[in-house]
Amino acid sequence: MTTPFLFILLHLLQFFAVRPDDSICLPQKSLTCHNDFSHNITCIWKGSFDSDQRNNACLIYAERVDHRRKSYKFKYKHSYNASCELQSFDSARPALKKCSLTFNGTFLFFAWNEVLMNLSCSSSKQNETLFYKPVCHIKVNPPGKPNVNQTTVTWFTQVKKHMRIRDFLSELQWKQKHKSWNDPTVETEKRKCEWDCEAQLKPSLLMKDETYEARVRVQAFYDGQSGNWSEWSPTESWVSQVGSPKPASEWGVSSRGVLTLVALALLLAGIVLLIRKKNLVYVVKSFKGAPLPDPGKSEIFQ
Repeated sequence: MTTPFLFILLHLLQFFAVRPDDSICLPQKSLTCHNDFSHNITCIWKGSFDSDQRNNACLIYAERVDHRRKSYKFKYKHSYNASCELQSFDSARPALKKCSLTFNGTFLFFAWNEVLMNLSCSSSKQNETLFYKPVCHIKVNPPGKPNVNQTTVTWFTQVKKHMRIRDFLSELQWKQKHKSWNDPTVETEKRKCEWDCEAQLKPSLLMKDETYEARVRVQAFYDGQSGNWSEWSPTESWVSQVGSPKPASEWGVSSRGVLTLVALALLLAGIVLLIRKKNLVYVVKSFKGAPLPDPGKSEIFQ
């Protein structure tokens, strides 16, 4: 495995010689990474998967390169670097491996920064080098749980304020609790805001006494670049006190109808049984005829 020291010696001159233009965001290939534009970069690598690769240890070494350092009044005291070992994370797709590069510090990236990355594996000739521009692949942390007060929904775009990013596009979703987030009835609303956001739900889209859920996610904008959507926030649930009345459930209507029919059927069955009982008594009596005389009461024996 290439050591970090040799890696820097071999590629630092190459970086200044063939480094891509600052304004270009190059597409990512087998190694794709997104970052919080602070100190963390998460990468997913699509490598080969066979019997020889299962125990192959693959490492990513990264160093932030400040090629504009001399043109600014301030200077960094030292360079920032990080490394991580790729691990499989999806049993259905074992060729995918993932790890996170965590740099020592916070809010280390600027629009002009680039990160020099090297991926190398211990038991193979696999070795990749790329120039990664953090501003092109921002994916900030998810916002906190939204707060719902009847029809007013408020949330913060980040749990803690981001020192670099000020502009966010927020997406709010809400639905009835028993439905899936993929249901076509899920309501969605987007709005731009910096730190604190607010949205008003239309009472006409709500049902009184119905339980709802809401969640939010954000997309960052920085230096003319739009980032990826963050993960969804935790969901907030509430029981609406406004909206149209809750309609009677289909089961309630059908069950009342069934019970009515059963009662009528029992009543008719009772009437039929009563009529049949009277007819049966009459038939039995007709078969029996007039009662036989009692010999003991005859005049002869008197």
